[in-house]
Amino acid sequence: MPAVLHAAVDHALTRALGLGLLYRGGFGDRGLLARLGASIESYSRARPLGDVALCDTDRPRKVRGGVVRSATFASPATTPLPAETRTARVEIWMPARHRGAMCVVLASTGEEGLWRRQPLARRLLAEGVGSILLENPYYGTRRPGGQVGPVLRTVVDQLAMSTAMVDEARALLGWARDEGFFPGVTGYSLGGFMGAFAAALVDFPVVAVPRAAGTHAAPVLAEGPLSRAVAWAALSREAGSPAAARAELASVLRHVDVRRHPAPVAPELATVLVARHDRIFPVHSGKGLHAHWPGSQLLLCDAGHITSVLLDADVHTRAILDGFRHVRAPLQRGHGTSRPPFLAPPACRWVPHANGSSAV
Repeated sequence: MPAVLHAAVDHALTRALGLGLLYRGGFGDRGLLARLGASIESYSRARPLGDVALCDTDRPRKVRGGVVRSATFASPATTPLPAETRTARVEIWMPARHRGAMCVVLASTGEEGLWRRQPLARRLLAEGVGSILLENPYYGTRRPGGQVGPVLRTVVDQLAMSTAMVDEARALLGWARDEGFFPGVTGYSLGGFMGAFAAALVDFPVVAVPRAAGTHAAPVLAEGPLSRAVAWAALSREAGSPAAARAELASVLRHVDVRRHPAPVAPELATVLVARHDRIFPVHSGKGLHAHWPGSQLLLCDAGHITSVLLDADVHTRAILDGFRHVRAPLQRGHGTSRPPFLAPPACRWVPHANGSSAV
């Protein structure tokens, strides 16, 4: 597919969504917004992981390669959340052959339910790798009263959802480690972005595979094509003008920047999947994440943000498997070592790391 068509699909979707749906309730409580920003800036690996006390909601069901366990747990998020949002729901795809790998898979923007991530869980399970599919705060069964679908009402809700995702992902990574698995985290778009934060904010090695994500949120929502989905009229009424609204939203979102935090404990276990023609998380943002994580792998795919969903599912799966496959040797050799990648299809290519080490 020509490059212009990949980009055109991204623009077409954001135009279709450009109804000013996000943040119709405005910025929300300004005091809480300031506290959320401060909390994000002060977030560190020293923050307790939080407990995951699973409560089964159904009998485990058998699937090829293992069983699926449906459960809930009380969110360990420190963010103030609506009552309907405080109970987290997960599916745990447990391999019959325990190979010691478990990957937390986070949701993308607007992704209600778990069904879109189940095909990835099935592919991983076939290789003996387990998955934990987490339902996003504010989505699906965790949607607060009065919210229409997955459309967040305020900017406060956006930051609350994002910080809760990171808190819950960190807790699940700790749970997987305590259960005897080597933990990993992945996701697409928002899921990959929050997964990158989770990987950087735990004090133990994890396999991290952020896909179609990047380093910071401000350009995505305040400047890029996705900004068409923002209810600028509502924000402008509060801020005083459209220009002031954009400036304030960008200022709020500047806290949400992976570069404010160190690289993961074992960055050589990370693979950053970047879509070359992405117009939502531009390619330079994904490359920036790779550069910020010395020793990580960068995989460039010939797709856009949306077409990547259709074209790069197998690449995503293989990148996760490759990360777990090379867990032992890099940890035994020490951090900063390179590892041979899987054989990427022709539409993708590995590139050298910015620090001069080769990813091929």
